[in-house]
Amino acid sequence: MIKFFRKIRYNLMEKNKTRKYLKYAVGEIVLVVIGILIALSINNWNEEIKERKIEEQRYQNILNDIQDDEATINEMITILRLKQDLHYYLYELSQNDGRQDSAFSIGQVNRAPELDLVSGKNQLTELEFIKDLRIRREVNDYIKYENAALSDAVRLELIIKNDVRDYFKNINASKIDSYFSPQRYDNSDIDRNLIDMDTVSKHFNDTDFKGLLMKLRMSTSNALNTLGALKEKNKILQTILRDKQ
Repeated sequence: MIKFFRKIRYNLMEKNKTRKYLKYAVGEIVLVVIGILIALSINNWNEEIKERKIEEQRYQNILNDIQDDEATINEMITILRLKQDLHYYLYELSQNDGRQDSAFSIGQVNRAPELDLVSGKNQLTELEFIKDLRIRREVNDYIKYENAALSDAVRLELIIKNDVRDYFKNINASKIDSYFSPQRYDNSDIDRNLIDMDTVSKHFNDTDFKGLLMKLRMSTSNALNTLGALKEKNKILQTILRDKQ
């Protein structure tokens, strides 16, 4: 093709047809420019497809993370509600409004659940690359709700690890034989019946015991409230992301 155009150009020059040559040269330039523009358009189109796929994958990654979060949130809500039942059980016993129930393991009050959410860790650095402003705003809001839930969960965890465990230690309610009753390498039941209920019951009227129950009640409720709000935000964000697919 290049040889063909070159031959035409030489023929026009040899015949001294300057005007026709100029017209031809301009036409050739126009064709080259059009070719370049078409090539650029194709390249831009390919780049847009690549960026769109990257963006879609980014949305899918967010969706995967918040679906993982949803399972973690539901599990944590279940755990905290069981803890709240235990706190109420202890309160009712302390008020002489209840009787000991074998369904409740007092040792569970010593267990500190940890909330492990992934979206904030994975998506915070990706926010600036999200082109859809609505999704960027919703993800940012979700991370704020997540941070609030994590803060309340950590606060409860520290109360249990520090205040609760220290309290039962100080009143000598920990049953050392329960720690060593399983076989040496059998750890399956090591967290059961570690607290002597008879010893605890002697301290029901103590100010420290009442204060501890109040602190557990408030911190557990706060954690459940922020988790509930996060759960609703999770549903909304999942709906938005699915609509983008």
